[in-house]
Amino acid sequence: MAELTISINSRPFQIMCRDGEEAQVQQLAEDLATRIANIRRDVGSGHRAGDSHLLVLTGLTMCNELRDLRHEIGRVRDEVEKTTAARQDLHARIEELEETVSGALEQAAERVEDLLSMMAPDESDQAIDLPPMNES
Repeated sequence: MAELTISINSRPFQIMCRDGEEAQVQQLAEDLATRIANIRRDVGSGHRAGDSHLLVLTGLTMCNELRDLRHEIGRVRDEVEKTTAARQDLHARIEELEETVSGALEQAAERVEDLLSMMAPDESDQAIDLPPMNES
């Protein structure tokens, strides 16, 4: 385990974390310190909020943000499910259309073959090649 000192609201705190996580913990501490400073600024200089009060306000703000993010994640999941279902419906419809078009093309090809066979000349109707006529 690694040990590091972080500063929150100008006060040092000894923190234990897993080896290699020191930079991440330091970044989180800086984020928390920034949030506390913003809450202190928003509360105003006329109100002297103690450390505990600032931490409670900051915690509530972070919980509110977390709740909003969870709500947004739920909304996005619902949207993904709807989109996935719509995509599956479209794929099924495309397959149906492909089958319909394929069947129609087969019927058209058969009809063309039938028409061509009806139009084909009988052997008795074939033209006879005559030699060229002499003009005398």
